[in-house]
Amino acid sequence: MTQEAIRIPSAGAIFWAEAMPNGSAGQRAIAGAPPSMQVTLTSTLPSGLSAVTGSRGLVILRPAMYYDHVPTETDLTTLPAIAAFSVSGVAVDLDGRYHPRRFTVSPTAAAPSYVPLRPSLQGTRVGEAGAVVLNLIWQGGAVASWSILQFSCTRNGVSLGFSGQADVHGDVIVPLTGLPPLPASQPPDSMTVTALGDATQSGLPVGDPDAMKAVQISFGAAFAAQQTVAVTRGQISNLATLKLPSVTLQPN
Repeated sequence: MTQEAIRIPSAGAIFWAEAMPNGSAGQRAIAGAPPSMQVTLTSTLPSGLSAVTGSRGLVILRPAMYYDHVPTETDLTTLPAIAAFSVSGVAVDLDGRYHPRRFTVSPTAAAPSYVPLRPSLQGTRVGEAGAVVLNLIWQGGAVASWSILQFSCTRNGVSLGFSGQADVHGDVIVPLTGLPPLPASQPPDSMTVTALGDATQSGLPVGDPDAMKAVQISFGAAFAAQQTVAVTRGQISNLATLKLPSVTLQPN
């Protein structure tokens, strides 16, 4: 009797991850249960390829391969070449733990691709170190939707970073998770504040973090690439407690 086999090889896999909370590049694994993502592809896949979405991401599948024999090692390691391609789409977390986002990746079968997600306001956890809660606007008054705010300081020669992404209204929470206590005799931490933004995304229902660029920031006076503010650990700081009139962004 002749043995037959069907094989559906992958052309690439795309996994959800979490953006690094300290504002550095890269991503980390999502802790706990995976988010419930609703994915809408906005690009057309090359002919013959298809996408299957799962709880951890999505896989791009090649056309099925049919064998009239048991596949040999050569069969399994030899695949027809396919031209490089990209996948664009919109990912919305139905659980609300992460901000919705647009993404574009170029998957390959050699290694998985990752799309980093940023915690939403309701998905942000604030611990005993406290947080900074602000609203971001563009010069002119438009809301700075989806902008990313970054705080950093140095303790005993160690650089520490904290970040958060604003929602569509420009509201942002930057948790200070990992900031160690200070002796009571020492003053609050002097934090350097920088921002990433894209004015064209103001008011859009879904943002694209990959399109964010470094922008100028103002605390009510001159614009600069960075500003400095004193932040007290263990508090929920805001404009009033920080004695700031506003946080305004301006494209470079």
